Amino acid sequence: MAKPKKPAPTAKGDEANDVILKYLKKQNRPYSAVDVFNNLGGQVGKSNVLKALTALAEEKQIHAKLNGKQWVYVAKQDDLQVPSKEDLDAMDSKIAKLKDELAALKEETREAQAVLNGLTNSLTNEQIEQRLRELKEENSKLEERLSSLRSRSTRQQLSAEDRKRIDKNLEAMQKEWRKRKRMFNDMWAAVTENIQGSLAEFRETVGVETDEAAGLDINADLLKGLV
Repeated sequence: MAKPKKPAPTAKGDEANDVILKYLKKQNRPYSAVDVFNNLGGQVGKSNVLKALTALAEEKQIHAKLNGKQWVYVAKQDDLQVPSKEDLDAMDSKIAKLKDELAALKEETREAQAVLNGLTNSLTNEQIEQRLRELKEENSKLEERLSSLRSRSTRQQLSAEDRKRIDKNLEAMQKEWRKRKRMFNDMWAAVTENIQGSLAEFRETVGVETDEAAGLDINADLLKGLV
């Protein structure tokens, strides 16, 4: 049959005072006698904890204050080293530097997140190529239609109803044109933000042709020349 374990010896007297004083200085926060006893894990008996705290308070080594119905105890701050003005200035300077670094890191994180969001929401290369083919096909049909209108001998050949319908369609097409151009510019900016080298060469490599390169002006009067 195993022998029962003997209880660990607990500190008493001056030894208990030293244990508790070191603990309070290390923690540097107020505790009740019960807290000290529990936190020390039985190093000092409950009655000896109260005796030690009372003795330390009477010797002015710790502060004791009645908080409601119980006393709380905390190590004195008098023996803590007070930083010099130079030390405080150095700490202020370091804090300011760290704040600047934190702000810069937050800005870098924000920019990186914006790029990531743009790439995540962007079309794939295959989708871009497909969309470009569709837009070129639509543009070709519109140019044929416009060429047909311009080939008419006089604008008077168009009825008032035809002119109104054409103007309305043209306005809708230009609105859609601007919308798609804006979408492409946003997507292009996200894709090329971190690309090294010439954007013109990259644009040529992927087969992107801008309105300017094609000689198109979104603000031009596309019906100019119709008489």
